[in-house]
Amino acid sequence: MKKTKNEYIYTKILSYLITCWVEVRILKLAYEPPAFTPNETKEIISSSTLENKWITALNIAICKAYKISKIQDVDTIANNIAFTARTRYKELIKLIKDDLLESIQVRNRIVHGQWLYAFTDDLMKVSSDITGRLRRENIVILQLRLALFKSLAQIIHDLAVSRPTYERDFDSNYKKIEVQRKNLHHRDYRIYKRKQIEKYQRGLQKRRKNIL
Repeated sequence: MKKTKNEYIYTKILSYLITCWVEVRILKLAYEPPAFTPNETKEIISSSTLENKWITALNIAICKAYKISKIQDVDTIANNIAFTARTRYKELIKLIKDDLLESIQVRNRIVHGQWLYAFTDDLMKVSSDITGRLRRENIVILQLRLALFKSLAQIIHDLAVSRPTYERDFDSNYKKIEVQRKNLHHRDYRIYKRKQIEKYQRGLQKRRKNIL
């Protein structure tokens, strides 16, 4: 029982830390030369939410790459680029709004001590949706989520620095995201946990033999 409780606690701490990493990663991306000018960096980091920081970085990068004179909103940008670029752009926006927002929502509940029951934003009732996501999180989900965010950061960096590089490498970079998202839904945590325990036990046995 104690081990199960500790496992839950450590999982929540890891969940919090990964979203903190995501927050730091967008700052690193904003300040990475030669991706953004000082004014563009200021616009990214002054965005009101973590989600908006990532979307702003993506919007600035795509407007620079496809020579849209002024940074526009999502719909306007989509209407000003060709089909392939538009499809890629919309997928990246969706990824930020879905996967990143989910991570932020869970992190915010953990920060406010809502480790078992997550409340709605107005704190008037329990959110069954966020509570379910909070309790389903495990190390497999968190490892894959971290890998997904790393791929997203690389794509935005490529877009900001070099359109040819972005277009050349987009499919291979996005393939990593697709694999990560697929694994996110299909990897069995119980199997992963059992294998890690067995690996640890084999390591103990090997060390004992070496001592003897």
